[in-house]
Amino acid sequence: MHPLPPSQKNRLFARAQRGAVILLVLVTVFLAAFLMSRFIQRAGLELLADARAADEARLRVEAYSALEVTLAVLADFRAIDTRLYSPAQGWAEPLQYAGYEPAGNKRVEISFEDESAKVSWPNADQATLQLLLEQAGLERRDAEQASDALLVWSRPDYSPLASGNDARNYERGELPHQPPLRALESWQELAAVRSVREYFYDEFGQPNARWHWLGANASLFAFNTVNLNAASPAALSVAGLSPSQTTSLQNYFAAGLGAGVGRYFHSAAEAESITGAASLPGKLGAHVQILRIHVTVHDGAAVYRLSAVVVPPGEVAGRSAVSPRNPPTPAKPSPTLSAKKLDYPFRILEIQEGVNSDGPRLTPLL
Repeated sequence: MHPLPPSQKNRLFARAQRGAVILLVLVTVFLAAFLMSRFIQRAGLELLADARAADEARLRVEAYSALEVTLAVLADFRAIDTRLYSPAQGWAEPLQYAGYEPAGNKRVEISFEDESAKVSWPNADQATLQLLLEQAGLERRDAEQASDALLVWSRPDYSPLASGNDARNYERGELPHQPPLRALESWQELAAVRSVREYFYDEFGQPNARWHWLGANASLFAFNTVNLNAASPAALSVAGLSPSQTTSLQNYFAAGLGAGVGRYFHSAAEAESITGAASLPGKLGAHVQILRIHVTVHDGAAVYRLSAVVVPPGEVAGRSAVSPRNPPTPAKPSPTLSAKKLDYPFRILEIQEGVNSDGPRLTPLL
């Protein structure tokens, strides 16, 4: 093999050098592009977080303003009619009633959820819970066992009907714990109750349709009577109405809506002629004892949700079991505010709020 002449060697060496330089430049450009993309991504996330915080602060003010207007409207109707009975009184659109206009291009929606139109979970005894669980789709035997287990979980003075529901069994579980011996604070708590969790969660540990049904027909708050003006068929059945009486009530309200007239009762006695009963069960009433107000603020793609649970003045309602003889204990006033008393028209039990979220954060006030 003949050796290359010096001139050809020099050309090959020069080409190798140029190739190395090009490779180095390409690596440098690639690295710079990678670092730049990471910087842009991080900067975008920071800008998104700042924008989210700005949206939350801006929309939060609007949400609380709308809530205050709503409470003022409810207070007006209560002052006129003594009590709140149903949105059919005229407070279904409180912002429109008050002439409230949100700032800028924001859009505000108000909706109500009458907690006292459901079955009061803290005030329910074993028979009531069993009947409610049967309405939820459990077999009679399963409903009896589950209601027994729920009372073991929540009542310190309750003696279980079945030995399998003994509170000491919790200490022998895979994750040993003890029942809190107080009313449920959230429906998610059902996942921790023995003989109950399997009925309300699927094989993946997610809430099933029965779990959602329970939240729509039972309330975690305590009150004395079910408001028949807004009660579901299940709540009316648990309160003691027959299927035919429930149907008569539904037809009565539906006929009013069809005629463009909102119908509601001022007392349970007024509904006796509609149901055909000489007297209605004592668990039925006709006024709002505890109300959840949903406020939704829209501004472009940003959405802020606020939910407040309020109790009208004079109503006996709270988080634990209550009765007319055992009303909820009012919170002690702060020493710094003892000089003046804020005469607020409603007692606020809980506030949930969040931006662009279906699961707003919870702020319990009592």
